[in-house]
Amino acid sequence: MENEFSALIVATNVTLRDVLAALDRNGKGVVFLIDCDQVMRGLLTDSDVRRALLHGASICDPAEQYMNRNYIFGTLPKEKTENIALLDEKICSLPILDAAGHVVDILRLADLWRLPVMEPVLKGKEVEYVLDCLATNWISSQGKYVERFEESFGMYLGLEHALSVSNGTAALHLALAALGVGPGDEVIIPDLTFIAPASMTVLCGAKPVFVDVCRTTWTMDPCLVEACITTRTKAVIPVHLYGHPCDMDPIMEVARRYGLYVIEDCAEALGAEYKGRMVGSIGDIGVFSFFANKVITTGEGGMVTTGSAELYNKMRLLRDHGMTREKRYWHLVTGFNYRLTNLQAAIGLAQLEKINVFMQHREIVVKRYAEQLQDIQGIHLPPQEIWAKNIYWLYSILIDQEQSGLCRDTLMRHLAVHGIDTRPLFYPLHQQPPFSDQVDSHFPNADWLSASGLSLPTSNNIRLDDVDKVCSVIRSVMKNKSIFRNYDIRQDSIETKETVFC
Repeated sequence: MENEFSALIVATNVTLRDVLAALDRNGKGVVFLIDCDQVMRGLLTDSDVRRALLHGASICDPAEQYMNRNYIFGTLPKEKTENIALLDEKICSLPILDAAGHVVDILRLADLWRLPVMEPVLKGKEVEYVLDCLATNWISSQGKYVERFEESFGMYLGLEHALSVSNGTAALHLALAALGVGPGDEVIIPDLTFIAPASMTVLCGAKPVFVDVCRTTWTMDPCLVEACITTRTKAVIPVHLYGHPCDMDPIMEVARRYGLYVIEDCAEALGAEYKGRMVGSIGDIGVFSFFANKVITTGEGGMVTTGSAELYNKMRLLRDHGMTREKRYWHLVTGFNYRLTNLQAAIGLAQLEKINVFMQHREIVVKRYAEQLQDIQGIHLPPQEIWAKNIYWLYSILIDQEQSGLCRDTLMRHLAVHGIDTRPLFYPLHQQPPFSDQVDSHFPNADWLSASGLSLPTSNNIRLDDVDKVCSVIRSVMKNKSIFRNYDIRQDSIETKETVFC
């Protein structure tokens, strides 16, 4: 620890040049400044120094002039868990002070055991296939693995046409563009979803129209779709949220009655089923994501699927700069470069070969979570309609504050204290700054679900004893909620300080 202190601690009378040197030595992004009595007086992060220099500071200026005097710190003899609770994504290095204000310890987020919400599992033929790409020099967007991945993916869904793309957001844009969505058009989107469907609608020059979701499925409420349709409506994007399918039959019925296209957003639902049919095979186009936190991954990547040869050919043309395959460098339309590389497709193919193994393990994990959490008052488990197969992209639960007497954020904080990573549910689109001025409706279900939901660790290889640990912490917090509520009030008072974090 003494060596760490020598790299992390500097005197208040040094210059910004000295601080930069200390930052370079310790590699932690922060230094703590102490006075001649060894009492900590402030801290400086690398971001603080950069901002100071950008605003005209000289590297010869006194560091004390720019140090942050209002900082978060832990104390002794406070319990270690209470000090750990002060760490988060912004406060990643925490000085621990004694009663005299001396630095006696340092807690770092990176040093603590963490159970991630999701991490990829690359234990199949990923290395073999990638090395084959390197050995044969087929590393760009052409090669046998692109074709094999697309063919295998289409077979998995029971579709003839699957086209790989650079990421799931590009898949959405490609689908919208292929359907001719443009200026003056409107696209109906669930209010509770990741922002990509709305962003890509805007990118096409169209207007996203938000519809509330069902509390039972967390997905687009089919009963509300028809009321949103106008003469400008061009398409509907039902999102199979957190792995649970939308109720597709009524959505498809109203879409067909009004002549609307349907794009299924399956980014979080590969392998999910609606009444025995794979999601992504029901609407006009399905879009998938292979980001690192998805069921299968290519790092970044995506896929569009369709049963229409016409739409497939149009998307393939647009994906490749609008260039015809019959005449090199001849572009029939303006298009995009949304191709997936052979290297990524090699990883994707190896991942797809293991998808049944991943799904089987998920079923065991889901059962383990449900067995231990289902009887806790105020906790609602993920949706599972009788007509659906939920693949539980993330095992997400709801904390009903009225029933439980505890808010969602309090539980998340105390899970973090024990090294357990969680995620809140997405913010509703109508709350997001790009869209807050476009909405004059109310979305009570999206608001409530967003404020109440959190996702628990759900990796394809999560150990069952780690699931047990998560559930044990949740049970403990819920059982002793009065204690945790009081502690959380103290936490809130600490967090209101105006600080600059590393």
